[in-house]
Amino acid sequence: MPPRTPHRPVGSVTRGTTNPNRLRRMDRWIVATHGRELRRGDDPVAVDLGYGAAPWTAVELLGRLRTVRPDAEVVGVEIDPARVAAARAYERPGLRFAHGGFEVPLPGPAGRAPVLIRAANVLRQYDEDEVAAVWRRLCARLAPGGLL
Repeated sequence: MPPRTPHRPVGSVTRGTTNPNRLRRMDRWIVATHGRELRRGDDPVAVDLGYGAAPWTAVELLGRLRTVRPDAEVVGVEIDPARVAAARAYERPGLRFAHGGFEVPLPGPAGRAPVLIRAANVLRQYDEDEVAAVWRRLCARLAPGGLL
């Protein structure tokens, strides 16, 4: 049997600028505009894709989603393994961090798909001609009726 090839996340490490409350307006808009979709379904998992150098956006997203869905979970996904290792200190029930990229690896049972993937800041750091394929890949990972 050939040796197993290590998993290589899809994407590139970006600059990772992260500050507290950086995405508060976006989070509030998601909750206000899409609260009904977020309340629907049995598995309220959201992905903060490319949360950056610090985990603040994932931490804050969990708090804001829980205003409309108290059992919401957030998985912060980051392509830089050092950023994931540093973020693990912030894990708690409902908040986990995973190494990955646009393939959106989710811990837990197979077939678990997010109801929300928030990827705005990471996508804007790519060339425009690369975004359409990434968009299709991310949409394919969403739960039925999920939001990107």
